[in-house]
Amino acid sequence: MASDPTKLDDLEMLSLLTHGLVPYMERVMAGEKDPFPYPDTLLRGFNQLILTCALHDVPRAERPKSIPEFVMTWAILPLTEWAVKLDIPADVFIVGDSASAHAGLRLLDPEYDGNPTALCRKLSRGEAMPRTVKGATIADRAANPKAIA
Repeated sequence: MASDPTKLDDLEMLSLLTHGLVPYMERVMAGEKDPFPYPDTLLRGFNQLILTCALHDVPRAERPKSIPEFVMTWAILPLTEWAVKLDIPADVFIVGDSASAHAGLRLLDPEYDGNPTALCRKLSRGEAMPRTVKGATIADRAANPKAIA
């Protein structure tokens, strides 16, 4: 079966974003206003996100225009509220503590000065463990929060 060359792997994109977001935020927390150059993985993940948005007809006005804008807007939103619906199996997300469950599947926690969430840190390390709900995606969480919680 031939694969679709326009289909990007959303989990790979999210892994790239988180892998670069953790060191980026460490530099921000250390006092850098715009830590440039950006980590390569963050830049590659961001580029994939922009392409994914374009392929899913997300209007340009709703797409992040820069890494800092992504960090200040999209990264603090729950993944289920992103303008593009990610095709990632729900069984990828197991975080194990109430703080990360409370973060609502976010990459950065807006209540704690934008620190990476436990989910972000685990994804950045490549840790993905099965959940009990098979076949659901994170987009399903908006319709049924208990499916992934």
